[in-house]
Amino acid sequence: MAQATVLLFFVILAAIASTFHAQVNQCEYVIMIHTGSTKGPTVKLKPLIEAVGGGNINTTNLVKNWGDMGKGHTYFLPNSSDRFKYNGPCFNGRFCYFQLRGKKGELNPHWYVHNITVTTKGEGIDRVRVFFSGGVEIDYLYSPPLNDGECP
Repeated sequence: MAQATVLLFFVILAAIASTFHAQVNQCEYVIMIHTGSTKGPTVKLKPLIEAVGGGNINTTNLVKNWGDMGKGHTYFLPNSSDRFKYNGPCFNGRFCYFQLRGKKGELNPHWYVHNITVTTKGEGIDRVRVFFSGGVEIDYLYSPPLNDGECP
């Protein structure tokens, strides 16, 4: 009887430990936005990054919530690179879609973006995905969402 109780205790403990491990499997997401020859927007930008197999990361204010360049930094200056960081649950699949959106009429009508790089690091995960990698500056004209990629 005592052996069965001890065995049951260890089975329950192992189940709790595996559940806890699954809950804390966190990844660090680093987003680098490389601005082209014109200044970018000064408004709240809302990124949406989707993964193969479902799931996404997003925020309502990219600079305020994920900005990683230090207090007082001016983001999206011409010919600059800006870093954003987010810690959250890991996704099994790679990122397949990136969208950057702002309020209509508030965006700089000619914000050029060289590329956007998303790096994912976590336990057993080290991925890099480059969006807008064609070597052409993307003209963010008339406030459309800035899109790249296609999820299956």
